Amino acid sequence: MKYAAPIAIGLLMFSSLPIMLSAAAKPKNAAKSATVSVNAPCDSCHGANGEGMAAAHVPRIAGQSAEYLKKQLDDYASGARENPIMANFAKALSEAQREEFAKRYAAMSGPYLRELVPTPQELARGHQLAYQGDESRRVQSCNGCHGPDGSGVAHAAPYIAGQSAEYIGSALKAFQTGTRKNDAGEQMRSVAMRLEDADIVAVSAYFSNQKLSNPSKEHP
Repeated sequence: MKYAAPIAIGLLMFSSLPIMLSAAAKPKNAAKSATVSVNAPCDSCHGANGEGMAAAHVPRIAGQSAEYLKKQLDDYASGARENPIMANFAKALSEAQREEFAKRYAAMSGPYLRELVPTPQELARGHQLAYQGDESRRVQSCNGCHGPDGSGVAHAAPYIAGQSAEYIGSALKAFQTGTRKNDAGEQMRSVAMRLEDADIVAVSAYFSNQKLSNPSKEHP
């Protein structure tokens, strides 16, 4: 299935996770070489600069809101959001460490991954869903919550501009099928369940090609 979230790649990091987390807990005056290991659990999947990994449906987290990132880590730790890889990582962290990781990646400005250019039809439909929604299906516009062209809204919604089409599509499918349930007021689930597969492809392609000039500044 195209949007089934793959987990095989992330399993490779589990054997070294305890050592990585031990490095993360070292005092601030530890050697610089130890500091390099602090990001290692995240680097394995999210990239050295938080750019994500499209092939594994791993999101870009560079410049994402620290508040949003902290909530996701908390939800993984509590079980409110399910993912075997992220749950094992988040549960091993203290609340203070989860906050530290969130702040660290929020301050980053990683490179964008190359995305396929959507077809004219996909671009048009994606633009419609982003700006207008679809009244006939009672689907509100994406920008109504996620901000202009998916740039994000502080304290409310994450940026989705520049996320890989693979990740956006898998996230929408997860909300649609109910395997992801940590959205406030079931808002994402209510929208995703009204989308056709072609809509998910179109809106994912559209937002993946919208880039923020500096996410960490545009979305504090």
